[in-house]
Amino acid sequence: MDIMERMKKPASKIAVWGDSITKGIIQSFGNKQYIVNPENSLKIAGEKLGIKIINHSYFGCTVSKGKDVLIHDIEKNIDCDAAILEFGGNDCDFNWAEVSEHPDQEHEPHTPLHVFSETIQFMIKTLREHNVTPILMTLVPLVPERYFSFISKNLNPANILKWLGDVGFIYRWHELYSCEIFNIARNTGCLLLDVRKQFLMDRNYQRFICEDGIHPNKEGQQFMQNFFIESSKSDRFMLPCA
Repeated sequence: MDIMERMKKPASKIAVWGDSITKGIIQSFGNKQYIVNPENSLKIAGEKLGIKIINHSYFGCTVSKGKDVLIHDIEKNIDCDAAILEFGGNDCDFNWAEVSEHPDQEHEPHTPLHVFSETIQFMIKTLREHNVTPILMTLVPLVPERYFSFISKNLNPANILKWLGDVGFIYRWHELYSCEIFNIARNTGCLLLDVRKQFLMDRNYQRFICEDGIHPNKEGQQFMQNFFIESSKSDRFMLPCA
């Protein structure tokens, strides 16, 4: 059975490799601690759709770490029909302490864009070789002002801003990685969950984001849950990206 035929059939077991977004991490206790939301969007959506969700997402996970976890899981013969890959938020991030200390130097993100792209494509290839349908997911949009306040806490905000040029750079750089995910899906014929588009269609998507500016809050997790359910009903899980 070829991959196009598989994509037209509903998945009964979906594995997830990603970071804190798909793990369901939110801020709690006065926005000072991170906890796992028991009403994780994918978990609840899976229960309502009758799909088993096998979640291998980790807080702070980059695509390189995700690749290692994926390979380990596949070697142990993980049982799934499809797999969601959700990475980029940690990959595009910088060592802000170093930026704060040396604002006149060049700084590399945790994962350069070309390495990010190559690793995602390797994961897609690996999944397909094991008859698992890959599903890519775009990045939830961050709130740049909130995220700037978060990353510059206990550092030198003026130096970080000097290096950034403007606070909006944070949003644009983050979006660059999301655009790369979209392009990879289009070029490889992967399924795509364009959650970023869904958030941006809301005139006040910021209300769905925690005070740190990057993690969806409880309402944001609910928003994502509804999106996953509606995507399945409208067959967006089953169709290749145009």
